[in-house]
Amino acid sequence: MGYYKGIGTIDRFDPFLSYKVGYTKLPSEKEISPNNKATNGYWTAWFTDNAMGNEWTKLTLTTGLNPGVKDPYVMAYHKGSYVKVARIVPRTYINQTYVSNLAALDALLNHKGNTATNNHDLKKYKTQIHISDTVQQLVTE
Repeated sequence: MGYYKGIGTIDRFDPFLSYKVGYTKLPSEKEISPNNKATNGYWTAWFTDNAMGNEWTKLTLTTGLNPGVKDPYVMAYHKGSYVKVARIVPRTYINQTYVSNLAALDALLNHKGNTATNNHDLKKYKTQIHISDTVQQLVTE
């Protein structure tokens, strides 16, 4: 139940889930600011959970502001929707395939002129918590 609904408290104690490391690009400082009264510093993003680009998890977490890392990404140690630890790391610490997968997802979700995405159902990226699509195959430049 928690896995499909994205309830971190349930996922934390679920014995059938295992911990994974997911990566995403750090959002803008305005979005992650602890002074943001609407979100209290919590933000939501898609994290890629493997190098193949076919496991994605939408996580809500707080990281605080960027401590000065150049080209910041977030590395999250999570179990389903439960985030145990999140760290801001530089791009150079992350494998290029993860960065490529994140760039492909960004292109899929944010570029209107992409013909491959016009035929693909993008609503599930807004409503679902876990996606098993290989995003690299869905995006054409």
